[in-house]
Amino acid sequence: MSTMELFSLAGKVALVTGAARGIGFEFASALAEAGSDVAIADINEELAATSALSLANATGRRIIAIKADVSDEADAQRMVDTVVQEFGGIDICFANAGIAEPDLPIRDIEDYRSDYWHRLIAVNLSGVYFTNMAAARAMRNRGKGSIINTASIVGLTADSQWGCVGYTAAKGGVVQLTRQLGVMLAGDGIRVNAIAPGYVLTGLSEAESETDDPHVLRLQNEVLARTPMKRYAQPGELRGIAVFLASEASSYCTGYTYAVDGGWLAA
Repeated sequence: MSTMELFSLAGKVALVTGAARGIGFEFASALAEAGSDVAIADINEELAATSALSLANATGRRIIAIKADVSDEADAQRMVDTVVQEFGGIDICFANAGIAEPDLPIRDIEDYRSDYWHRLIAVNLSGVYFTNMAAARAMRNRGKGSIINTASIVGLTADSQWGCVGYTAAKGGVVQLTRQLGVMLAGDGIRVNAIAPGYVLTGLSEAESETDDPHVLRLQNEVLARTPMKRYAQPGELRGIAVFLASEASSYCTGYTYAVDGGWLAA
């Protein structure tokens, strides 16, 4: 197999959650361009359908949209079952769906509300777990598969800028869940890895980038000052690592979290 063939996803079927926009849509686009048919899952049914149609027209691949709430275990299982029914199986699963705390930055721990915590853990950690387990059940029947989770650099280090208590805890849980399932599913031919993005200009951060709040602007400057590459990432800069982890190019990789952070963790 040639080097370029290692990265080909021709004939594969992929599921990407939270894929109607942002990083998730970039993951879905990268997989489709590499040859995979893709199921775009999102809680926003209308936007998912629009994105699926756009991607199908751009790539010529079969792209479907699925409305799903990954924080609901039964709905996560239904989502994967739908992919299997529509495509005949599943080879790649990106557990990407996630949310951030609604009020940032959080300046004091006393300002942190318990309902933030419960919702962040439900979507960003339990949702990843439910998605991983449902995908693993389907992949076990075929004896192979690649599961990729979206973690974060603040799952590997504390968030000293924005005070994301639930987000940080959930993403740290994703890192450890990835390790554990990587070990447990290796014998089934299923690889489990994670991507830990740094600060990316997505729907979770675009509003921050347009603010005139002096406190937020100061924090943004601190982020840029600490990042060796001195800028936020563009969502498309995560496409390469996505195809690598989904393809045979990473056939001996499992249980690991790959940071894509402009040097943040190295500084």
